Parts: sequence; structure tokens; C-alpha cells
Amino acid sequence: MAAKRRCSRWSGARTAGSGPGTGRGTPEIVAEPPGLAPHPWPPTPVRADFDEPGLPLDFQWLRTPYPEELFSLAERPGWLRLFGRESLGSLFRQALVARRQQAFCYRAETLMDFAPAHFQQAAGLVCYYGGSKFHYLHVTHDAALGRVLQVMSALPDSPQGDAFTKPMAIPDGPIRLRVEVDCERLRFGYAPEGQGWSWLPEVFDASILSDEATQPGQPNFTGAFVGVACQDTSGGGRAADFDWFDYEERAYRRDPTIP
Repeated sequence: MAAKRRCSRWSGARTAGSGPGTGRGTPEIVAEPPGLAPHPWPPTPVRADFDEPGLPLDFQWLRTPYPEELFSLAERPGWLRLFGRESLGSLFRQALVARRQQAFCYRAETLMDFAPAHFQQAAGLVCYYGGSKFHYLHVTHDAALGRVLQVMSALPDSPQGDAFTKPMAIPDGPIRLRVEVDCERLRFGYAPEGQGWSWLPEVFDASILSDEATQPGQPNFTGAFVGVACQDTSGGGRAADFDWFDYEERAYRRDPTIP
């Protein structure tokens, strides 16, 4: 009886397209628009120059209400300075500033100035879902090779949780870092100061940066991000500076390494 009374009570409730102004009391399949003028939101610029006193609205950081412990836009005006903190797998203090991936196909690029002194210091460009799912193109220091570039990947579907590419010696000075993503394919490129683009031969799996790619019972994050990061696990706080950051959505490309 209670269920019947509830059905009877709500049977005359107003729905979209009914009620005052329509002259009808039944639902409408197509509702008339209110006649408001279009007001599209302006597109976000491709390049963030880090010239303002605050981060652009699209960028976020992790786990602290005290961003001054992680980065500064004032110590080197016109640059985003990240202070080296804990590893990308840390659940505590990470110096990571990133924006959300909003398309299946995109390009992201940055110009970084970073001089690591030893292997515990690293900084670079990261495609990030969480502490156990990322691809990280970074500059660090090798005892035999000096300043090097390599990729660290955290792989949720592999018997080995992390994987590294072979370190490549690179010259000192600013370096451009770039990622091209086409659905499940991810390619990294780099360009030392005064040089053209070089591409890593590996094609990385971008599909791991998702809710679906995880071990049973493991927590998920809030979606795929792309951004910059800096670590100094010695506790010395070695900083990395980033002059700008580009994020550009585009159509699918079969081979994004071809100009």
C-alpha cells in the first residue's frame, strides 16, 4: 500500500517540458531552448609561460596546501622552479606540477634547465597517472657518463614494477623535452640547446595511464596527467627550472616523429 501511495503521489510531478508555461502536464521528448545567446569559453593557450605570480589554472600539484615547499615562480622570474623532493612513487612530498590529459592525441613540450650532481637527483617531463603508473623522461647523473637522459616507467601489469631505458649522455645546458601521444602509443623526444629533435626508439604504452590498468585491490588516481617533476632523494633539494610548458591537442598521427 505504501508503494501505491508513493506512485500516486508522484504521478503528477512536473518533469522537463511540463508545468507552467507549456500548457501541458506531460513529459516532452524535445524541450524548447530558452533562447540564450551562445557563450563559448575561450580556449586555453597552448603555451604556459610561467610569467604570472601564480600557476595557470590548468596546473595542479600533489598532497600539500603549502606549494611553496615544492615550487616557486618568483626565485627565477619567468620560470617555474621545482625543488627536488621525493621519488615519483612517494605518497608524501613530491615536486610534481602537471595538467590533465584531455584528449587521446596530443603533444606536450617543455624547456628545462637542470644540472644534477649525482644519481639521486633527477628532473624532467612525466606522463603520470599515479605512483605506480607513469612514463618519465628525465635528466640525471651517471657516474661513468656524466649528465644523462633516460626514461623510467612504472608498469602495473608487469612482473617487474619499474623499467628503465639505457642512459644516453647529453651535453650540459638547457634541453627541450617532448612527448607525442596517439591513443595507446607514446613517444619521447629531446633537443639539447642549439640542436634539432632526436627521438627515443622505444614506443611506450600509454594505455597504462588509466583506471583499467591496475592490480586488483590497488587504488586509482584521478585520471592521466602530463607535466614536470623533480627529485632529490639525498634531501639536498637540487632545483630544476622550466621556462614554459606546451600542451596541444591534435588529430591522430601515424608517426609523430616525422615533421
